[in-house]
Amino acid sequence: MTGLWSREAGKPGLRRRPVLGNSGAGARAPALRRAALPPPPETKPPRRQSRARRGASSAMRPRQLRPPAPGRCLPLLLLLALPGAAEEPFNVSVRPEDSVVEHGGAIWLNCSTTCQDPGARGGLETSLTKAQEKRGPRWEARELVNIWEWVSAPQCYFFCYGKVTRASAHITTYRAPERVGLERIPELERGRAYNLTCRVLNVAPVRHLTVTLRQGGRTLHTETFQNRTRAAADNVTVTHEIIPQRQDHGQEVTCHSALDLRPLGQLFQNSSPAVELRVFALPEEPQLQISHHIEVGDKATARCDVTKVFPAAGEARFTLSFGGQHLNFTVTTSNDTATAQGEVRSLSAGERQLTCTVSVGPVSRSAGQSVLVYSFPQPVLEIDQPRALVNRNVSLTCCSPPSQPPGTTLQLRDSERTLASGHQPCLQLTLTARKGDNGRQFTCEGNLALGSHSFVKNTSAQLIVLYKPTLDESGCPSHQTWLEGTQQQLACEADGNPTPEVSCRKGSQVYNAGSVQNVTRGHAGVYRCSATNVHGTASRNMTIHVEYKPSMDELSCPSAWTWVKGMPQAFSCDADGIPAPEVVCTKDGVSYRLGQGLGLKDPMGTYQCNATNPHGSATKTVTITLEYKPTMDESSCPSTRAWLEGTLHTLACEADGIPVPRVPCAKEGAADEFSGERNVSRNDSGTYWCTAINRHGSARRAVTVRVEYRPVVLLLAVSPSATVPRGANFNISCRAEGSPAPAYRWTVPPAPNVHCSADNSTVSVAGADRHNRGVYVCRVSNAHGQHLGRLQIQVTDNRLIVAALTVGVAVLLLGGAAGFVYYLKSTACKKGEYNVQDAESSSEATCLGRDSAVYGIQLTQT
Repeated sequence: MTGLWSREAGKPGLRRRPVLGNSGAGARAPALRRAALPPPPETKPPRRQSRARRGASSAMRPRQLRPPAPGRCLPLLLLLALPGAAEEPFNVSVRPEDSVVEHGGAIWLNCSTTCQDPGARGGLETSLTKAQEKRGPRWEARELVNIWEWVSAPQCYFFCYGKVTRASAHITTYRAPERVGLERIPELERGRAYNLTCRVLNVAPVRHLTVTLRQGGRTLHTETFQNRTRAAADNVTVTHEIIPQRQDHGQEVTCHSALDLRPLGQLFQNSSPAVELRVFALPEEPQLQISHHIEVGDKATARCDVTKVFPAAGEARFTLSFGGQHLNFTVTTSNDTATAQGEVRSLSAGERQLTCTVSVGPVSRSAGQSVLVYSFPQPVLEIDQPRALVNRNVSLTCCSPPSQPPGTTLQLRDSERTLASGHQPCLQLTLTARKGDNGRQFTCEGNLALGSHSFVKNTSAQLIVLYKPTLDESGCPSHQTWLEGTQQQLACEADGNPTPEVSCRKGSQVYNAGSVQNVTRGHAGVYRCSATNVHGTASRNMTIHVEYKPSMDELSCPSAWTWVKGMPQAFSCDADGIPAPEVVCTKDGVSYRLGQGLGLKDPMGTYQCNATNPHGSATKTVTITLEYKPTMDESSCPSTRAWLEGTLHTLACEADGIPVPRVPCAKEGAADEFSGERNVSRNDSGTYWCTAINRHGSARRAVTVRVEYRPVVLLLAVSPSATVPRGANFNISCRAEGSPAPAYRWTVPPAPNVHCSADNSTVSVAGADRHNRGVYVCRVSNAHGQHLGRLQIQVTDNRLIVAALTVGVAVLLLGGAAGFVYYLKSTACKKGEYNVQDAESSSEATCLGRDSAVYGIQLTQT
């Protein structure tokens, strides 16, 4: 219950504490959970002054609270002391009037009355189970539990001055849906109608239910049940027809229930598991691809294509059969097209039927094609002497076995013309073998016509004519040029049959003609080549020339030259290669042609030297370096460094010079180097000497290091003492160390007699009084942090005892301490006066002004 507002005596600021008293009916309790006892109507706290006015009043005109003038509060006290009031009409109310409670749950009902009769009594009439009870003047609260009735109307009543008045509440119980589910959705054919069915189980009251069917982010159907007046739990079925299209595929369908009991209760929402729509379409008939004629025993490719498959070509399922037999096949897809491909074969001639059936989801389509299987044997070609000596007679015969259906035509021909043709089963030809007939190809061709298609089969044979070897310039050139590093073979071929064996000799080394050689410069020279077969021998000389691309080594073209500044130098660059290479060296866009042994004067810098002949080039970088003694400046070695104590630093200096100088640094007067990275302290401050050294000289530079650190209070002292008699003077001095030098800031009790020194390091108080007692805080800070010191000052003042006795006497005059407290709380007597002494412990004062005066005082209520 809400208590009255009070101000506790002797405490800084305003505080709230509960005070028991008579009150009216409580506020509305939450309806969906077990309701706590509601409070009676609020009693407004006394009106308080604004913060600004109180602050100004307290700061500028501190005063002590005075007891009220005699007689100012007496009428109010007498009125409260009267035994009762006159009989008046009264009302009875119940809270909450309307509520919803979970089926089987509990609720608190608060009955209250405006009756002023001290003997008034009341109660609650209901068929529901009562549990806990709470009472107070003019109100009674009861807890109703295990509420199983779907609708109930408890009544509150009060007897007052012999009369009874009633007030009714209305309680509705609810049950959130036990389950929300969609019936299974089958695979869908695009364009056909289907029903979506959602079931919501065991929900009450149904008239507050809304069921929504959604597809993705789109609402398909919403249904409400305001006409369902039954209060008990019930099952609900909602059906909606859809005609699926391509864009619906993959969309998720959900069913959502919303039991909206607001504003009396909550909004209960539930959803079914999402069900994905699978939409299928197969608008085109399958297309078959297969030859209309297949030879007995041959394998032929059968292909079935279907386009515009939805949702994906990979969903298509195929069945292929040939002549009533199922085929093995593979399926490939591309975009929205699926293809099944297999092989067909028949061991007998005749008509056969190829059938393809394609299904996707619930959709299926079929197609068929007729195929003729025929028999066409291979023609036969015979040569009586396939390997004949030159100038001998040779006989050729071309025949064809019977076909099904019959009708084969024969031709005997060579690569240039037809030698014989006809419909007879065989053709025959005789000829004299010549040297030019060696390798001559003869063909026996059969042609079978089936309607508008003709089928051709060939059988070929080669005539071999035998003769002795010959070697000439065309087959075995007398001069050949090879390139070093490539693979070459001795290009020496002989004419003869059988094919002659060709070998070449250079000195004692024998090489087989046609053998591959990894060419080196040693392959150059004259070779004697011979060709031999069973019918004779032929010989011929051949010269091999070996060429190679340029190369440059350190001996002929050094890559590095060293030049000390002021001394002239020269360099040359030669290359090896056949044909002799031309050498060109380029620097800064200018090219120099360097013949064998030709040099340049003062060649300082970097050259790109390139040696070239018809077989390639070689490139080499020639660098002429300039060395000199070290130098250092402000950019490479700053003369001043500022570090923070406790951080990692390295005293790194760089110097210009070739060779690259070493630059050690050491503190002035110390022997050890400042090497690597270290955790610095203030002891590292000082002057360091850094010296750059190489073999041509040295350079020296001074570096000043300043190590900064966060401030710390070293001394906080009060003079003459921390306990100060009233009216005495005292000083507080704060001394700190830090780099950069720290700034001072004080936090002191607020008083007009507090002053700060010019550098803010000292606080002075002249004529101390009770306002000067408390904690004095010295804060020191710089860019790296802050530190503080605290000091407690006591100001002795015997007059406080006299003031306390005076207040005590005033309290006794008003009828005791309880009467004085009531006086402080009374709206009739409250004057809005605040004691600065009571509030001063929560105030702040800061010495920051140029005139060293305390200019900020803030009183903070707690």
